[in-house]
Amino acid sequence: MNRALVQTSEHTRHPYRQTLPAHVTRALPVFEPEVQAAIARAETRLRSPDVDPRRITRQDVKDFLLAYFACFMAVMIFIA
Repeated sequence: MNRALVQTSEHTRHPYRQTLPAHVTRALPVFEPEVQAAIARAETRLRSPDVDPRRITRQDVKDFLLAYFACFMAVMIFIA
């Protein structure tokens, strides 16, 4: 009698994925703990009454200018 080494998993839809062991198809964590902590800090900072999320900060302007000039230089180098 021949039996498969791996029992099929019914919650997967693809035939190949059904033959894989359960530890291979388990759900991975979405974020690392450090990232989750940073997200939580940012959410609490945005919920404070003195912070307006629609306000453009100095960091927003710096990030925009950095991205703008990086793209501008990449295009100029490509054209040259």
